[in-house]
Amino acid sequence: MRKKLFVGAALLIAATLAWAGGDPWKAKPFSQWTDKDVNDILQNSPWSRPNIQAQGAWHPDGMSQATGSTATPGGAGDTSKASSSANPETAAGLEKNAAAQAETQTYTVFWWSSRTIRAASFRRAVLKGTMTEADAEKNLAGIPDDYMVLVQSPNMQYFQVKGEDTFMKDAWLQMKKSKEKVTPTKVGFLKGGDGSVTGVVFYFPKKSPNGEPTIANDEKEIDFYFKIGGSKVLTAFDPRKMTDSQGEDL
Repeated sequence: MRKKLFVGAALLIAATLAWAGGDPWKAKPFSQWTDKDVNDILQNSPWSRPNIQAQGAWHPDGMSQATGSTATPGGAGDTSKASSSANPETAAGLEKNAAAQAETQTYTVFWWSSRTIRAASFRRAVLKGTMTEADAEKNLAGIPDDYMVLVQSPNMQYFQVKGEDTFMKDAWLQMKKSKEKVTPTKVGFLKGGDGSVTGVVFYFPKKSPNGEPTIANDEKEIDFYFKIGGSKVLTAFDPRKMTDSQGEDL
């Protein structure tokens, strides 16, 4: 009996260590994620690309993958590129200065349609007391009809000024292997309680007009491009790593 108890205890300890050491999106259900788990997912998972700096002039062809920056997440944007000749009291001046600021700050890009990222968002709301666990489970059960990419930055004034439809032609996904380019079918803003823009979501179709998957099963890299003012934001996702306990998670 003592030997059986010892073996059982050893197995329990081993399972606990394995549980603690694994990626939270594979090791345990999202209802058990801690604040640390949520932050790790939103900052360090295959679905998250934080601290991306807008780069150079806009050149849609031959762009390389962004390496990101060391800017502090949520830090204030540098306004040094704001034009002194733009009158901020006019619509043109407001847009010009907002664009100048937008080009100098960092961005976080999420693969927003994934179960993992949505679960982390809902779990964070539960931990903050703004959502019930039942509502989190219900919201996560829905499967998005499109691939969704969310872009956020410390200051979203540029998006507020330009409006949703403006960005339809300013972003796309490009497959590394097939070279196929997928453009958004819709752009939507996330807004705070005061009506200000807190994020912009790009919706990309899961199937091409001929019914083929827009992201093939053997695709190795998905590049995301986005124009911001006279600069570009670009990063890449590896679909081979975008898996959770249920399998592929796009």
